[in-house]
Amino acid sequence: MIAALRAFLSAPPERRTLALEALPLLARANRMVAARPFPETISFGLVPLGRPRHTDVALVSRTVAAVARRVPFRALCFEQGLTVQRMLRERGVPARLHYGIAAGDELKAHVWISVDGKMVHGGEVASQYAEVAAWG
Repeated sequence: MIAALRAFLSAPPERRTLALEALPLLARANRMVAARPFPETISFGLVPLGRPRHTDVALVSRTVAAVARRVPFRALCFEQGLTVQRMLRERGVPARLHYGIAAGDELKAHVWISVDGKMVHGGEVASQYAEVAAWG
């Protein structure tokens, strides 16, 4: 906990601001994934596009992933994807959420985010999944 606080305090102001925005959004995404119907959960990230502004898409992605590693609740690909999509769309970036499945000994699912056809979050393993739906 102390190491996470030190890392936060030593981060550049823009990264701290993004982290403070991401934390409650990840918590809300967690609650939605756990307790709300799937269509309502998906709508969490599908906010209308905000006024376009300069956005470092990679910084948003890295920050959400960093915060997700440090929270005491589930914040895996689905929660992260919803959070990244929402944060980007609020900044006028047309982020698209992809939902894929992989069949094997057990059914697995994965969520990733793209912008203009380029994977920007969760794409490292996306090729292992067959996309079944996308929103945005």
